Amino acid sequence: MNMNAIMRTVMVLITLTVTSTGVRAETPQEIFKTFRDRICLVQYYKNVSSQSQIGSYIKIKQYRIGVMVNETGLVMVNSDVYPLSLDIISGDGASFSSGEPTDFKVKCSNGKEYSAKFVGKDDLTQAAFVQITDELPEPLPFVQFQSTEHINVGDEIYILELLSESYQFEPLFTRAHINAIIQSPRKKIIVNNMITALSAGGLVITARGEAIGVTLRTEYTYRYMAPSEFEDFRKDYLEIAPSEWFQDLIQSPPELTHAQYRGKAWLGIGMQALTPELKKYWDVPAEGGVVIDRIYPKSPADKAGLKVKDVIIAFNGQPVEIKREEELNRFRELITQRDPGVSVQLTVYRNGKQKDVTVTLASAPRAIDLAKKYQLSELGIE
Repeated sequence: MNMNAIMRTVMVLITLTVTSTGVRAETPQEIFKTFRDRICLVQYYKNVSSQSQIGSYIKIKQYRIGVMVNETGLVMVNSDVYPLSLDIISGDGASFSSGEPTDFKVKCSNGKEYSAKFVGKDDLTQAAFVQITDELPEPLPFVQFQSTEHINVGDEIYILELLSESYQFEPLFTRAHINAIIQSPRKKIIVNNMITALSAGGLVITARGEAIGVTLRTEYTYRYMAPSEFEDFRKDYLEIAPSEWFQDLIQSPPELTHAQYRGKAWLGIGMQALTPELKKYWDVPAEGGVVIDRIYPKSPADKAGLKVKDVIIAFNGQPVEIKREEELNRFRELITQRDPGVSVQLTVYRNGKQKDVTVTLASAPRAIDLAKKYQLSELGIE
């Protein structure tokens, strides 16, 4: 075989290898064009309690970045579109200062606008879902998220967002590199950020054209502010939720109905980390754990006989190696990622002895935000 034939064979093999692994070079222009019509503008009204009249609300028009996640018009958006807490373990709600958001609309990149309704949300992942209710002339293009297992620090990515109203909500396409990957207590991707966008919820895409996550907000703000103060979204470090956070939610979105809300699985304890100081003081035979400092009455923990000062050192036989307060979310997720009604085994250290306790998890009680409101105009209260 001559040299030209050998070179042709090598080139064919390289081409086949690249094609078979799904890796292909795409220009930034091609990536932008592919995903532009898969993000949309979500418009709705935030209802803030009026200070002048009981039971009335001030309507404030709001906008958020939405991502189409199926062909029937299911849109994923940041959970701050619905400021009320749904259960007591989602503690960032607006309480009585806000009513439910209303009048949702979804505007696609082609200018078509559709009426929509709020479906539900998951505060732990900052994911909420809105469903287009108008009849669609044809299936909509949507994003299929890929795994982030192959993502590394230094990888090139693109972030597709929307600018604010002063820029007519035009798409904002930014090239960046992954600056850090935080593994604990939950995986997050970190990017240095100097760009102002409309809101959290921007789409994150690799240089290979794979959607791998969405941008997060870092704090909750539910105070009343003038609409102009809501307009821009900016932070020095941009946090990205990897696709693994919300893939299951896309397949089975949380649903809010006024008749009932099935909250996340709940144990019913207050807790603190087993710090090295506490471990030494109580002589606990474990490298970490969760100290129970409160038991909610009639909760699964109460019914199972758990007590204040119990130290949970294992969950279903696996050590609970929590030594710092900021690591407590790892234990919360062990609970909330299971279904209500599931039984789990906790190994607890109590009075110098270890014992196994079986607890049947329950659905978290509804939050006070969803309680019925009664107006007493004569007393000027609600």
